[in-house]
Amino acid sequence: MPPQWKNKRVGLALGSGGARGWAHLGVLEVLEEKGIAVDRVAGVSMGAAVGAFFAAGRSPVLRDLAVNLDWNRLRQFFWEISLSRSGLTDGKRLLEETANLLGASAFEELGLPMRAVATDLATGGEVVLAAGDLLQALRASISIPGLFSPVRLDGRLLVDGGLVNPVPINVVRDMGAEVVIAVDVSQGYEQEEKFARDVSDKALTASSRPPRLPQQKDDEESEGPLQALAQFFDDVEKKMRRMKASWQARETKPDMLEVLVRSVRIMEAQIALARREFEPPDILIEPQVGGIGTLDFQRAKEAIAAGRKAALQALAQRGRGAKKARKG
Repeated sequence: MPPQWKNKRVGLALGSGGARGWAHLGVLEVLEEKGIAVDRVAGVSMGAAVGAFFAAGRSPVLRDLAVNLDWNRLRQFFWEISLSRSGLTDGKRLLEETANLLGASAFEELGLPMRAVATDLATGGEVVLAAGDLLQALRASISIPGLFSPVRLDGRLLVDGGLVNPVPINVVRDMGAEVVIAVDVSQGYEQEEKFARDVSDKALTASSRPPRLPQQKDDEESEGPLQALAQFFDDVEKKMRRMKASWQARETKPDMLEVLVRSVRIMEAQIALARREFEPPDILIEPQVGGIGTLDFQRAKEAIAAGRKAALQALAQRGRGAKKARKG
């Protein structure tokens, strides 16, 4: 623990960013190695999920899941298609998996004070969730519009907190933190030329595009809408391959999910920058994860490494600044 932080309450604000949020795990590793004890944590979307595991003392469990994630595991977590009018999935299976790994179902069961931030769909206001059903709070905080259906909680309809507060610095300060470390994974995007090239090539590998519903290979789900949807995607992909040559010769457009998710993240990045001007943290950590897509959850090792590197750089810079101040 740096001498200037002795006897001060340290708060951690973990930002939204989908798969980029795996970088938070690398930051947590560095903080532990440096002996920096975090007293309270607040998170948004993926930051809320990582923050909950950290507050429960289960971040190693989440890291193990992240670095060993495969397509079967991704299917368990994300591709539970509900065909809801308000979202692609209602996240029921995701909640079940999270409950099994987290070992806590209420805020009161966590070892540290923790907050999850969501957005009230009716009022557009920020909602800070601090008590009661932890799993529903996390589900609300991660609910990217269109991908996840909204969550009705305490009479409010809630979606992704990143729409109003991508990096909850103010929330951590309101919790009584005297030193705030903020981790922003929203900044930076791959070059627009790369994005245009990627979305025009419908023969992409899984690592460079949002995952699609995998082909069924077991009897887990037989007849029904899920099988029909899988067959539909197969038929579409076959047609895409036949038309690939002509598509490459003219301008094409990304699919709806790509447009939706990317648009949300661009908006969150701009909001995060604006809010940081008025609510600056004591230490800002910005992992270089701009090339990792929101749904590229299989790239956890890369994101974690970026988190470690950014945390080490930010803490070293802070240390140099403190030394100069003492000499002055």
